[in-house]
Amino acid sequence: MLSNYLKIALRNLFKSKGYSFIIISSLALGLACFILIQLYVQDERRYDRFHEKADQIYRLVEEGSVGGNRIRTAFTPAPWAPALAEDIPEIVHAVRIKTPNSRWLISYEEVNYWEKGFFFADASFFEVFDFPFVQGNPATALTEPNTVVLTEAAVEKYFGDEDPMGKMLMGDNLLELRVTGVIRNVPRNAHFHFDFLASFVTLETNQTWYGDLSSFQQQGLNHIVYTYLLLQDAESASAVEAKLPGFIERYLGEELERRSIELRPFLQPLTAIHLHSDLEAEMEANSDIRYVYLFSALAALILLIACINFINLATARSAKRAREVGMRKVVGANRRQLIQQFIGESMLFVGIALVAAVGLVHLMLSPFNTLTGKNLMVDYGDIPSMLGLIGIALLVGLLAGSYPAFFLASFQPADVLKGTMKARSTNVLLRKGLVITQFAVSVAMIVGTLILFHQLEYMRNKKLGFDKEHVVTMRLANQWMGNRYESYRQALLQNPHILRATGASMVPGGLIDFDVIRAAGASEEENLTALTFRAGHDFVETLGLELAAGRDFDRARATDSTEAVLINETAARALGWDDPVGKEIEFPGSRRMRGWTVIGVVRDFHIKSLHQRIEPLVFAFGRPENLWFPSIKIRGEDVSAALAFLQTTWDEIYPDYPFEYSFLDTDFDRLYTAEQRLEGIFGAFALFSIVIACLGLFGLASFMAEQRTKEIGVRKALGASVGGIVLLLSKDFVKLVAVAFVLGAPLAYLGMNRWLDDFAYRVEISWGIFLLAGALSLAIAFLTISYQSIRAALADPVESLRYE
Repeated sequence: MLSNYLKIALRNLFKSKGYSFIIISSLALGLACFILIQLYVQDERRYDRFHEKADQIYRLVEEGSVGGNRIRTAFTPAPWAPALAEDIPEIVHAVRIKTPNSRWLISYEEVNYWEKGFFFADASFFEVFDFPFVQGNPATALTEPNTVVLTEAAVEKYFGDEDPMGKMLMGDNLLELRVTGVIRNVPRNAHFHFDFLASFVTLETNQTWYGDLSSFQQQGLNHIVYTYLLLQDAESASAVEAKLPGFIERYLGEELERRSIELRPFLQPLTAIHLHSDLEAEMEANSDIRYVYLFSALAALILLIACINFINLATARSAKRAREVGMRKVVGANRRQLIQQFIGESMLFVGIALVAAVGLVHLMLSPFNTLTGKNLMVDYGDIPSMLGLIGIALLVGLLAGSYPAFFLASFQPADVLKGTMKARSTNVLLRKGLVITQFAVSVAMIVGTLILFHQLEYMRNKKLGFDKEHVVTMRLANQWMGNRYESYRQALLQNPHILRATGASMVPGGLIDFDVIRAAGASEEENLTALTFRAGHDFVETLGLELAAGRDFDRARATDSTEAVLINETAARALGWDDPVGKEIEFPGSRRMRGWTVIGVVRDFHIKSLHQRIEPLVFAFGRPENLWFPSIKIRGEDVSAALAFLQTTWDEIYPDYPFEYSFLDTDFDRLYTAEQRLEGIFGAFALFSIVIACLGLFGLASFMAEQRTKEIGVRKALGASVGGIVLLLSKDFVKLVAVAFVLGAPLAYLGMNRWLDDFAYRVEISWGIFLLAGALSLAIAFLTISYQSIRAALADPVESLRYE
């Protein structure tokens, strides 16, 4: 019986090659998209799960308010971790990780590179996290000062084939570090990555850098480290969180009350950080669980569109299978056998499509990895995933084949053999409804892609309040480099390719500190939080900031370096000042309580991404050793000559440090990497959904043209034009696409409007986007149908009517 079913299925497959190609290709493309998206989703959900104790590891983070402004940060103060481990018995280990503010210079003999992946960590780091050792002892690798553990990639970069154990690396030309261990490279699906892990006790013994890191008095509110806790078990988290308020009150209660600060520490599960955390000062940019949900829904919808093609074409061609069904019933086949036969045929189609889909996945995987920034692979040894894929294919075959199977098996042999069977209205309505569903999904995806593109263009082109074009930024590593900064700046200004040069303790788009400020003489209730940094002379001019009132720092006024500040318009409004110039502000949390005089107000500019509103901002004059980020404005006519001069001058002033630079506009655009990837992924799969829907529409148009061969012949014989016949055959499908647009556009509006709410500065969704999406949908549908319509209209009516 099974072999008979297989023979019939193969006979029908080869008998209707065009129909078979459309069904298999749409199913294959749908399954390929589904597999790619599931690879992405699976990878996102596996972050940090390679640690054996992942379910027991939590990150300590904070939320609260400073000066009435809400804060949420991944940073914690250094003294908290050892005190927590001492006071709360449910904590087995508490590990601190200190990342560099920007990067470290690492040197070995003649080899030196700037490194961002240089961390300090407590000795218990390897008791908490699982990073396999190649050389060294994890229990002792970080117990002594001035020791460091390297990844295999770092070993190859600095030592090649040489044994690194016991060798000495130099950090920032200031700190000697002895290699005590080598570990495997950090897996890609970890929420933080490093190549160098130095002992935290190194920082504790070098108190000139950060002071006494164990002192609550000095460091109790200085948020500079990441704190991870290994708990006795996953159930201990609630008990630990319940004890955190008492811990804060015991060690910091008086200080928090004095400074009007509210803090609420809480725990984040390690495995939830990548998809569920969006705090200030994240170690690396995280993803978002909403994108996982979105892409999962996208995969299901694309697969649904492919299944609809099968159902539509199978039911549309039911008349061609009617005589076969009638004859089988006459010779004794029952309904169950017929259903088994037709579902078996659908399984054959899906099986062939699955093989083709796997081939498509291998072809598409490389560009998909480029699009997503990942390195995804199909792991055929992953038995659960392979079984899941086969299960999905079987489910698709069952869902796609069930309705056609039950529909075809329901034919009455008498009606079929007498030729009195008519197309059911419910069948026609279902087919129309399914076409509308397909294109409603496609329309929604077209609208979503257009809005994504519109928002990204808005972010790229929005006036940020500063000039980011042709601004080169660099990073100084230490105070010694800072002391030579002014010499470097003066040397640069001698070249005609260099327009201006300045320095600051940050650059727009980078990390920035915040502090509590208030108007001089105001009460604690009037405290507010402001972003703060230090800047050198010409900062305003170099970055093209506009002064709304007052002046910039002046070299001729010595007091500017000790008691002057500039603020932005938002800070002026928050302080309630209409004329801020000459007024004074205080920093209640600073050791220096006396007032600072406002000498100027800069117009608001974006120092963070457009996800966040412009906040109050205060910046004071910075001494050269505090200006870690030089910014150089160059002429745009000959960028290569300007960069060559920057490097030559750097090599003269800083001969022991490699030259490295970036452009401010490129750095700022990186803030929108996630949105750019979303645009690419969404656009690609919108295209695939349209292709799949058009394949189905093409098949239906072919079938309808075939069904109306006689009618077309008669119309042509009576003088109908080619254009009239094309319009006749196309208008019904175009109407369905128009209905799909009416249904899909509002859904897209609701979804994308919610997405845009994540941006403090966003585009408004205009009718033009919907008109463009509607025009594209109709044009695509018409072009898909027109080939078959024109072909039918151009056919010789004599040939069409000959069988009469």
